[in-house]
Amino acid sequence: MKKIIVVSVVKMLFLMSVTLASAQSAVRGSVVNGDGQPLEAATVLLVSSTDSSLVQGRVTTKTGSYAFNQIPPGSYLIASSFAGLQDTYSAVFQLYNGVDISIPALKIQKQEINIGNVTVTGKRPLYEQKIDRMVINVANSITNAGSTALDVLMRSPGITVNQQNSTISMSGKEGVFVMLNGKINRMPVTALVQMLSGMSSSNIERIELITTPPANFDAEGNAGFINIILKKNMEYGTNGSFSLTAGYGVGGGPVEGGSINLNHRRPGWNVYGDYSFGRTTPNTLSSTRKIIGNDIIENFMTTDRDDFRRNHSGRLGVDYELSNKTVLGVLLSGFSNMYGMKALNTTSIYKNGSLDTTIIIDNPERHPLNNYSANINLLQHFKAEEQLSINLDYIYYNDANTLTYLNNFYSGNGSFIYSDRTKSNKETPIHFWVATANYSKKLGKKMDMEAGVKSTFSTFINDVRVERELQNNWTIDNDLTARHNLKERILAAYTSFNITFNEKTKSKIGVRYEYTNSNLGSESKKNIVDRQYGNLFPSVFLSHALNDKSSLNFSYNRRITRPTFNEMAPFIYFVDPNTFFSGNPALQPSISDAVKVDYLLKPFIFSLSYTYEKNTITNFTPTVDPVKNKQTFAGQNQQYKHMANATVSLPITATKWWTMQNNITGQWNQLHALYKGVPLIITQPALQLNSTQSFVLPKDYSIEVNGNYQSGGFFGFFRMKSFLSLNFGLQKKLPNNKGSLVFNVTDFSGPPRYKLYIDAPEQNLISYFNGRFTVTTFKLTYSRNFGSSKVKANRTRTTGSEEEKQRVQAN
Repeated sequence: MKKIIVVSVVKMLFLMSVTLASAQSAVRGSVVNGDGQPLEAATVLLVSSTDSSLVQGRVTTKTGSYAFNQIPPGSYLIASSFAGLQDTYSAVFQLYNGVDISIPALKIQKQEINIGNVTVTGKRPLYEQKIDRMVINVANSITNAGSTALDVLMRSPGITVNQQNSTISMSGKEGVFVMLNGKINRMPVTALVQMLSGMSSSNIERIELITTPPANFDAEGNAGFINIILKKNMEYGTNGSFSLTAGYGVGGGPVEGGSINLNHRRPGWNVYGDYSFGRTTPNTLSSTRKIIGNDIIENFMTTDRDDFRRNHSGRLGVDYELSNKTVLGVLLSGFSNMYGMKALNTTSIYKNGSLDTTIIIDNPERHPLNNYSANINLLQHFKAEEQLSINLDYIYYNDANTLTYLNNFYSGNGSFIYSDRTKSNKETPIHFWVATANYSKKLGKKMDMEAGVKSTFSTFINDVRVERELQNNWTIDNDLTARHNLKERILAAYTSFNITFNEKTKSKIGVRYEYTNSNLGSESKKNIVDRQYGNLFPSVFLSHALNDKSSLNFSYNRRITRPTFNEMAPFIYFVDPNTFFSGNPALQPSISDAVKVDYLLKPFIFSLSYTYEKNTITNFTPTVDPVKNKQTFAGQNQQYKHMANATVSLPITATKWWTMQNNITGQWNQLHALYKGVPLIITQPALQLNSTQSFVLPKDYSIEVNGNYQSGGFFGFFRMKSFLSLNFGLQKKLPNNKGSLVFNVTDFSGPPRYKLYIDAPEQNLISYFNGRFTVTTFKLTYSRNFGSSKVKANRTRTTGSEEEKQRVQAN
């Protein structure tokens, strides 16, 4: 019956794909030789006439034709070249919303003089606000030099990172999924935060914050996607870049890192790769909680950590042109991260205001995380603007965590009582097999369609072993030791259409169906979780141009947030003898519906959005046992949640040498929860201000100052207090193309502290948390490009989870 449902839905989507149609703004033309004959395999570049930056690149077909699709309004020109012939350029032209344009044939003559190569120049702004996403051009930021991907995210508009609980939220929503080059990164969130903290920003081209994903994206996550685009060289010959970073963190010690990016391109094939390493600084934590009963019990915990993160990552890929219509690509990638910690935790327990017990815990930790993955991509062009992309992916993670606890107990007067030892070992291998097929075709002059299918199969083993020392012998704690296995299959099919109603109004309509089968069990108990369910996820985008400078946009989509593997798998992580983190196999997926309205008044953007989420999952929800003075954190389903956002993007050019990007985000969240069967409503407004000031100085110097202020926020049951982060960067471009030197200071106003709290005495929930995860750091970074600099239009390619259209496209 389930197979019949899936087949029926796929048939329905296919029938929709041949009956509906749409259009995109497009630029078309042809290239001919001196005799007026069509010129095949000529390079054609679409270039912005305002800053000469490359937008898209193509190679002409057998008929000499080319086409650029999905082009935003603006002023452009076409540049075309062919080996041994003289480059040629079109006149500057203007492209308007939803209006296709044809360029007169470009004639390439024999080369009589050496006029050099087309030089693509210009610098994109740090932030670019688009219809469905904000683009952070990491490569153009001075303050981001020598940083990690996590550092960049923590300074990004609308993003909040809680490193203690390993959560990332966007626009107040915690259901964020992270992609690398368009591929969903499906590792557990704790491992994901560790990976991002070791990923060098020098290998990142840009980060896309996608708040309203279209139907070709997975329906997972109520907040959307963070897409990290790694650098890819577009030039012929052998070339690349490298960077080296050295610095010092106040109270944290030395900071070092480096990266190298290599590319070798020849007609018909391309080999590329990169490698990076890094080491980051420690953090400190403290927390307080109170229990009110016959006695008032207060627990004060502080943690002093001497920790480090060491990270290595690399990629190696090849693209080979089997024919002028077929490209085969292979990509291998992996990383090796190590987190190590020596912590001294002190817990003071007060009873009715008097110190009753002190627990001093020696808590070393070793936490390696390793990954490798492989992707095979086949891209087949049938004719102009019709293609099929097939991907096969295998992804492997191994997350291991070893902790030991030496607990020393002291009475209120400081007398030693006793000590005990506990150790915990957790190993979590995860395997993913992913297959996708995506087909796109232009159905008419004003029509195009995209459809695809996807299958994801994953296995997850959570092997936890807890031992206690009894009379100098280690004994297994059978209540906390278990090996759990999770198998999950997700089948998906989608189709989407772009429809142009007139010159000013267009839309994109899509629907996605996903069927999920999840089974969680252990060696002693099978089918702890055994679920099968299917859902339809529609999405609608409408755009209407009011005039040449302003437009209105509307979007609606439905999304799902599935419990993560770690959230469902039973496990225990000790903070102290009275505080634990645990999994919850009873978690159910949540469904969210979101609407968004944008008003664009070039170059400003004003946005309003509202999301209603049912069965909201709150991560690390506290449950207190007032009798035993025990507190357990675990994911739980709540009734529902309201989320409203207002965003203003204000890019301003004050002078030729001073530009600024200002982003203002207002949030209002209201969670309707149940705590031990009693209703609990938590309301939290918040304001986030993000501003980047850029100054161009004489003699190739430039300065960048970035500030990020957040008035508060939400994390599960916890509210968050305000914090401020200020960063400074100074860059000097060295003469004769010898690279650039950047000096920057992160958190020069003092490292921000993340303060979370819940104050609900009627439910006996009174808890406070104070964490510092960064230190003021001074860094010096040297970077340089080397090798050939002949511009080459890269080939179109897709990834295993999302199509990467036009790899030379400068989004």
